[in-house]
Amino acid sequence: MATTRTTLAACLVLQGAADTGALAPALAQDLRELADVADEVVVYDTADHLAPGSAAFAATLHPAVTVVSGAWAVDRDRAQQAALAHVGADWALCVLAGERVTAAAQELRDLLQRATDVPAMSVRVDDVVRGTHRSARLLRTTAPGADPGAAACGELPEVPSALLTVRQPVATTARLPRQRGVFDRV
Repeated sequence: MATTRTTLAACLVLQGAADTGALAPALAQDLRELADVADEVVVYDTADHLAPGSAAFAATLHPAVTVVSGAWAVDRDRAQQAALAHVGADWALCVLAGERVTAAAQELRDLLQRATDVPAMSVRVDDVVRGTHRSARLLRTTAPGADPGAAACGELPEVPSALLTVRQPVATTARLPRQRGVFDRV
């Protein structure tokens, strides 16, 4: 019996005023790295971060990248929900600009395929501001009646660090102070 392949999206919310001079080179790298890990990348841009002609804009031309312009509306939940509404994959990994994702892609997909009744999973986040912690960054989008942005109640299963880790480098933290705290800790 053939099984369908579990798909994974990376969901990136860009918050705040555009600082394309500082953000564009790192964002271009982010998009390329995320496209290597995920089947699709959805960028929810709340300002003009992706100016035509920039390296970041060129990275959005990758066939797996979708850019959606939207409003922040002073509510991280609404911005995340708006971004997740454009995800077509079974699971979405929510990341911030500048974060580095390390993943064993096939092993991660195998784990997600076995997680049939799990709404979300916690991921190790190495954050220079808040320290190392676990956060509900991996959300199921395809469960019947699923609300991919809803906070899961109770303890979430953890993705082993060997399969997936998110790291915020020191160099990007200073440029993105307003994005800190966008995702809840578990």
